[in-house]
Amino acid sequence: MNFRRAQILKQHSRMAGCCFFILVWLAAASVYSQEEYVLKSAKAFKLIKVKVAKRVRIPKGYHEGLFFDGKNIWVNNGEKGKTWVVDTTSGSVLSEIEPIGTFTEGITQGPGGIYLATDWDTNRLYRAHVSAGRMIADSEVSFEPAHPTGVAWNGANIFVIIWTRGMGTKFHLIQLDEAGKPLRKMRIERIQEPAHMAWDGKYLWVTSWYSKLVYKVDIKSWEILGAFRSPVSDATGIAWDGKSLWLTGTRGDLYQLEVIDKQKVNTHGS
Repeated sequence: MNFRRAQILKQHSRMAGCCFFILVWLAAASVYSQEEYVLKSAKAFKLIKVKVAKRVRIPKGYHEGLFFDGKNIWVNNGEKGKTWVVDTTSGSVLSEIEPIGTFTEGITQGPGGIYLATDWDTNRLYRAHVSAGRMIADSEVSFEPAHPTGVAWNGANIFVIIWTRGMGTKFHLIQLDEAGKPLRKMRIERIQEPAHMAWDGKYLWVTSWYSKLVYKVDIKSWEILGAFRSPVSDATGIAWDGKSLWLTGTRGDLYQLEVIDKQKVNTHGS
């Protein structure tokens, strides 16, 4: 694995944390030797109903992963784009953050309040912090030859979607524990071109750039429980604000969605 330290930190307390994460990222190399499982559709696959609570118009860009910071939504902007911090009421871009790489995909907050960010061009997942309007890598792991897209953190595990190009692109969901030890490698077959993820406290929500569907995944049974149709084309970024989902698309606006509990059951799966 191509591993390097991106920055030497001066403060002793932060250095100790960084040394810990060197072990995290080195452990991730063994993900390719993990036994491969398959993410399955549940027998009682449900068509989930959602309600658009609000549409927030945002500037055009190449919108990728979203992150809710407790007040505002961060919007990654893919190839050569910056990360915007967006006001969820007006859609105004309050500030911009210079990314680490050249094609920022996913972003979330991870253990200890650090940021986890993926970059399509560099094939890397970064542990990072923000300083003076820039996202700075503290450590990194390469998934070469695969390209990482979405990243999520559920308080115990890190989840990363990777695409491996070749004779037909292969999609995987990689699960790692907090210490960086690979726990599971899931082959994604039912979700075409999985893009980004959000954790709602119980389930993972995964967008499909291809099908305009958003899927609900149970990480205990490793089943796709259901899906709903995105109100925006080329669905990419998704985030959870504690009560509702936020969604965007490559060229789309931000949509706040309320998930409706009553669901119609489709026993034929996806």
